[in-house]
Amino acid sequence: MGSLSSARAELAHLQRRELQLLQELSDVRRALAAQKVMLDKLVKASAVPHIDRLPNELLAEIFLLLIDERTSLVSVSRRWRAVVLDTGRMWSEIDLECDSPTTQKLCLKRSRQAPLTLTIGDAEPELDVVLPHANRWHTLRVLGSSEETLSVISQLILPSLRHLVLEGLILHDMPPMRSWVPALKHLELVYCEPSLLRRPICQIIPSKSLEELSITSRGGWELEKDSMYLPSLRRLELEMRDPIPLLQAIVAPELTSFCFTPGYDKGSISKTFTGTRMKFNNVTRLTLSPVREVDEQTVGLFKLLCGVFCGIRHADIHVDYVRMLFPKHGQGAIDHWTCIESLEIQNIILGSSKPFQDLVYWFQKRTRLRQRKLHLKLTGEPVMDKLLTLNTSDTLFQRLQRFCASVVLDGIPVSPQL
Repeated sequence: MGSLSSARAELAHLQRRELQLLQELSDVRRALAAQKVMLDKLVKASAVPHIDRLPNELLAEIFLLLIDERTSLVSVSRRWRAVVLDTGRMWSEIDLECDSPTTQKLCLKRSRQAPLTLTIGDAEPELDVVLPHANRWHTLRVLGSSEETLSVISQLILPSLRHLVLEGLILHDMPPMRSWVPALKHLELVYCEPSLLRRPICQIIPSKSLEELSITSRGGWELEKDSMYLPSLRRLELEMRDPIPLLQAIVAPELTSFCFTPGYDKGSISKTFTGTRMKFNNVTRLTLSPVREVDEQTVGLFKLLCGVFCGIRHADIHVDYVRMLFPKHGQGAIDHWTCIESLEIQNIILGSSKPFQDLVYWFQKRTRLRQRKLHLKLTGEPVMDKLLTLNTSDTLFQRLQRFCASVVLDGIPVSPQL
């Protein structure tokens, strides 16, 4: 009997011990879970944000994309403030109409020796603060300022100026640029009409150094044929109703890129080009930008330009021009480009299959004629309807891929494939 009672007592003891151990295990598990939660909180609290892991040099490059928000950036953290204040280019843009003399002085001090970008508006500016730093002027925008302001600036020599924008000025009253901007590379003339020119245009603009020229005009540029020699020009951008007279005047043996946007004014357009077919033979890239309304004269102009620039290898074309330039039957204007290698069709809007049909017919025609397959890039226009997508398994798109060397989609949402 003694052994039976001992065994029962030992069993009871073990059961109590089991309960204690189970309770301890439960307590340990609860403590373990709580400790994990606390550890996660500590890790998150002590973790360095991804942007703060970047070196100061890369952080500064990002901030330069937000230069208008520099006053907000300095209040984020001590490090951000130090980076903003130590990056001279963050303070290199000065608007003489909006920035007070005190702000101008602050920007000039903090910009150190960084190249300056100056904007001069309609109001008569005070130039006293920025004139001593004329050797640092890199970009200058003169927007509708008076002749007196331009006269003061033209008395200087701006050895570092590379980019000049002139808007709404009288071109024939302008002092010769090569005397005050001898190293200018990029010139933009916005509504600076050439009417009543008393001297050749090449005596006004720095024709020898210029590499990029952009002209926006409401009227026409009626110049003598081959009177505008630009030996270093590589890129030409025109926005006007009729570019043909200006193209007939320009001689640019190094020109490789031409961008054209039809002007909105109503007027006659040249129907012929009197220059030689080889005049712009080195131009390999052409961009046709959109216009609100394409009339019959504009269509004829596009066809004429395709013949003028017959050596095109890469073309960027707005989707609105596809139907007129890519005919289903016969030879179209774009067929002048016998060296074409790639096309980019811009501002594709999903929901309409018409541009795709026109492109498929044209590429199919090229395949039938055993012509070279081209690389095609389709660039989408931002849409509000996020549900609107392109079905790449669609027969029309599949045919387009078959007739091209490659098809790249940029900014065009694609339907998920099952």
